[in-house]
Order: sequence, then structure tokens, then C-alpha cells
Amino acid sequence: MNKFKQFLILSFLFFTLSANANNSLQDLSGREISFDDLKGKWVFINYWASWCETCLLEIPELNRFYEENKNKNIEVFAVNFDALPVNKIKRLIKKYDIRYPSLKNDPREFLNLGDITGVPVTFVFNPEGQLTDALYGGQSAENLKHALAVNF
Repeated sequence: MNKFKQFLILSFLFFTLSANANNSLQDLSGREISFDDLKGKWVFINYWASWCETCLLEIPELNRFYEENKNKNIEVFAVNFDALPVNKIKRLIKKYDIRYPSLKNDPREFLNLGDITGVPVTFVFNPEGQLTDALYGGQSAENLKHALAVNF
């Protein structure tokens, strides 16, 4: 194979892998979750911080919403706003009993979420993968159900 063909093939593979890496979520165990694979599901991405009292108060509600809907076409993910090291995030997850999956990487750039200036905030994506709502402040399981109904 000539060098030019090799270059084209390698370039194609590099850009394909780069595009996929930029379009995926990664949980704390390192599992990659392609955002495209989440199409057909409602996706809730909640930004929180351990210093934020409202964030901590909404965790039981997010747990309840997650438990009630985890076998439906709904996904809930936590993102630590402070981008702490994984070992610290895991300790906080245990301490605050967060039962829904937590993300290692912050998806705000590839999801075009813009600057997040305060927490808590929960972003809602419809089954087509489009951002439909940004819910600022503490949420209850009922508020999240309402967000589904309003954006359906």
C-alpha cells in the first residue's frame, strides 16, 4: 500500500475515533457511553457540588426519580461541578448515597451547554438527543416528571 493511501486511512481512523471520543460520556469506572446510543431515551444530566446545600438536598429526590424510571427509557447522570479527582468523587457518592450513575468527564462542551454559573442544574435531553430544558435550583422527583410531560 502506498504511503498516501496509508495516510488517508490513518487520518480517517483518527478523525473517526476522535469524533466518537468527543461524543461520549464516561462513567467513573471508565465505561464509555456514546451519546448517540442514548437516542430513544430521555437523558437528565445533573450538575452538583458537595458544598452546595441545595444540591445535597435534591440527591434523595434524584435517587427516587432514578429508581422509579431506570427500567424505562430514562437515564440520569451526575456530574461533579468541581471536577474533583475520581477517588474523591467516589467518596462523596458513598457519603451522600448517590445511586444514579456519575460521569468522570464533563460533557458540557460537546453537548453545547455553555457556561454553567451555578448549581444545581439539571439538563433535560429528549429522545432525539436535543436539549429541551435546563432546570436550575433543587428538583424533586415530581418536578422531573413534570419536565418530561411538558417537553414530551
